[in-house]
Amino acid sequence: MGAISIFRKIGQIILLVALQVLIFNKINLFGYVTPLLYIWVTVKIENSYSRSAILLFSFFTGLAIDMFTGTPGVNAAAITLLAFLQPYILKLFVLYDRRELMIPGADTMKRGPFIGYVSLCAIVHHLFYFILKSIPVADWSMLMSKVVFSAALTVLLIVVIEISFVKNSNKKGRR
Repeated sequence: MGAISIFRKIGQIILLVALQVLIFNKINLFGYVTPLLYIWVTVKIENSYSRSAILLFSFFTGLAIDMFTGTPGVNAAAITLLAFLQPYILKLFVLYDRRELMIPGADTMKRGPFIGYVSLCAIVHHLFYFILKSIPVADWSMLMSKVVFSAALTVLLIVVIEISFVKNSNKKGRR
């Protein structure tokens, strides 16, 4: 993990925090569906980073979102839990010999496993996030609707961006 890699990851975090706070938090479809795209920081983390670095990157991403949105620790707790579980979730979708030094993506995992991986990451994060955000939980059906539909929108956005990015980078590589 070199200095350039760290600065690139910090730049990605700043960009995703800005996008989440300025754009995605303003989206509120049907009164309860909000994409939480900032989980991309943890979903796309390189395996070359240490566990503590992954947890710190994720925690500070969530903390930054919490500072700008007034949700005391909810985002930080949810994304830190996702960062803790991310290697175990990745193991479910990637063969052992391919897990060594890879960045999870549609090009390195293939589309099907990548969509499954992102979906499980989103469900884990969103479930914990919405439970924390709505304590005490009065309406479980509304909570589960928020989790499922917000996770679906988040997965859709991540997959569309990922596949578009992979197609564009493959075209540039062929020239």
